[in-house]
Amino acid sequence: MAETRFIEAFHDPDHAFVSKPDGSMVPARELNLEKRLRIIGKEAGQYLFEGPEGETYRVFVPEVITSDSSQPVIHCDRTQVVMADDHQVASARGVGEDCQ
Repeated sequence: MAETRFIEAFHDPDHAFVSKPDGSMVPARELNLEKRLRIIGKEAGQYLFEGPEGETYRVFVPEVITSDSSQPVIHCDRTQVVMADDHQVASARGVGEDCQ
């Protein structure tokens, strides 16, 4: 049995959008979402999660930090390409992060 995954946070909670069950987009902050959102599936590059009333909402994978996300290590002394997969935090907002 697979471990339950959760959305822990949005990379940019003030500007994050999610898709409502009817397909329209709404700012995540307007939904008053709980801190941990249970992921119930993945489809077309989006996580499916339960909203406040039990409805199914969608959010693009790179917009969120999940319970199994890992922060990529960026080394200061060499150029590198950081590739995204389901287990890494990947976002254009990561540009300019601290290096090690």
